[in-house]
Parts: sequence; C-alpha cells; structure tokens
Amino acid sequence: MDKNIGGRNYQMVVLVDPDTGDAVMPAGTTHVVPVDRSGSITTGGTAQEFLPVNGERKGFWIFNMSAGDLWINELGPAADAPPSFRIEPNSYYESPASLAYSNAISIYGATDGQAFTAREW
Repeated sequence: MDKNIGGRNYQMVVLVDPDTGDAVMPAGTTHVVPVDRSGSITTGGTAQEFLPVNGERKGFWIFNMSAGDLWINELGPAADAPPSFRIEPNSYYESPASLAYSNAISIYGATDGQAFTAREW
C-alpha cells in the first residue's frame, strides 16, 4: 500500500490474513486515535513547543514540508545544532517504538512559516 506524504510516495507494509485476504493488525498492537500536531514555525530562529508534555504519549511522527531544515529536541529548546535532531526538507522522523518521550518537545526553523505535518498518539 502506498501513502503519499508531502508529494512523495512511501510504501506501507500491511499484514494480510491468508485465509480471508483481510488486513490484520500484528499481535500485541493496540488501536489509538492520533492527534494532529501539524503546524508551522511562528517566529523563525526561535524554538517553539511542538508537542506538549504528555505522559500518555506512545509515539509521534513529523514530516518537514518546508524548503529549509527543521530541528526538534526532547531535552530542551531546539536549535540548529546537536543535540537537536535535524529533519531535512521532504524528510520524515518517527519516534522510536521503545522511546515515546513524555516530556515537551520543541521545534526550530530558521524562517517564519516553515510548515510540517505531524501526528502524536
């Protein structure tokens, strides 16, 4: 199954029951309702909160739809250098399955209006 994100197609893996042909969830998978956390940089050159503190967070993903780099940081204010994570234009980042970061996560972009699509669950 293909999924189009930001004008790019990504191949999605779907498990199929060999007897019925129905799509199935892997064992141990729970259903969650994702929350849209999409947005844009309001003040370029300044870190802003991307995800608020959430002790129930299981994970998140973010796709950089802008022409410039975006940076995220789960340790404090994001900046355009490590320890922040760089997300290049038309690139995607997903939190590791074993580490959901329950604390606030900040984002940094150099210019106003840099757009991103994001989900938290």
